[in-house]
Amino acid sequence: MLESQLIICIIHSESTHLYSSRMLLLFHTLLLLDGLFAAETVETVTGIEGDSVTLYTNLAEIQNDDTILWLFGPKDSVISQITRKQDLTSFFVTDGVRFRDRLQVNQKTGSLTIRNTRIRHMGQYKLSISRKNTTTKIFDVIVIGVAGETDGVKSMSVMEGESIILRNDFSEVQRDDLIVWRFGDKGVLLAKFDVENNDTSLNNADEIFRDRLKLDRNGSLTIEKTRTTDSGLYELQIRGRASSQRFLVSVSDSDPSPGLIAAIVVALVSAAVASSVVVYCCCKKKKWVPQENN
Repeated sequence: MLESQLIICIIHSESTHLYSSRMLLLFHTLLLLDGLFAAETVETVTGIEGDSVTLYTNLAEIQNDDTILWLFGPKDSVISQITRKQDLTSFFVTDGVRFRDRLQVNQKTGSLTIRNTRIRHMGQYKLSISRKNTTTKIFDVIVIGVAGETDGVKSMSVMEGESIILRNDFSEVQRDDLIVWRFGDKGVLLAKFDVENNDTSLNNADEIFRDRLKLDRNGSLTIEKTRTTDSGLYELQIRGRASSQRFLVSVSDSDPSPGLIAAIVVALVSAAVASSVVVYCCCKKKKWVPQENN
């Protein structure tokens, strides 16, 4: 009987250690998730092409030893930095081609204004404020293209990596049609189809779209393996008819959101804790039964 009690005690000790370890893992995970949700929020800001868009820090005033960073795009490129030391505030604003002469920083609050917006300014902006702690906020900026008096803009969205088809909704192509596809406010030529000569040409010299464009016999354009940089305004022009169509394309990042990641982690940890409880209970009930001598 003494040997039976000894075995039960050993199993109980090991299962308790396993249970405690997994509870500790759950505790640390919850702390991590708490920090994740507390530190980062997402706000969607929509504007019309040509208007100004302001992204607010919600600070009453920049304080000494504050550092404020404004980042843009999937690579978190720094477009503005504000620092304050000994009551002196210094500002940096990028002079890159995309934002040249368009960014304005509020010297009191650090809020960022994008003036005279274009489709190319659409995307993800990140605000990082470093004080005693560092907090971040995400802004999803959507810039809607301005439609002509008679032409409408068709909005389309797709997840990164998927294909998207921009369809020619006009009647059948005519023998003397020249179909042209352009991209962005600069009207970069993407594809051309000369129906009369049965000649199709794609702009594979453009690194952004290289080997990802297809143009069918009806003039519809397919973009394969889409990227977030493909977001923007596309225009279909049919020369000879003075007709055009415009498409506002939004390509969303395929990475799982922080909320989805958090849900997955919680589910995994909960399953681990549940299994540890089962092991603990089973081990606790286990008894040693002496075998009868033959």
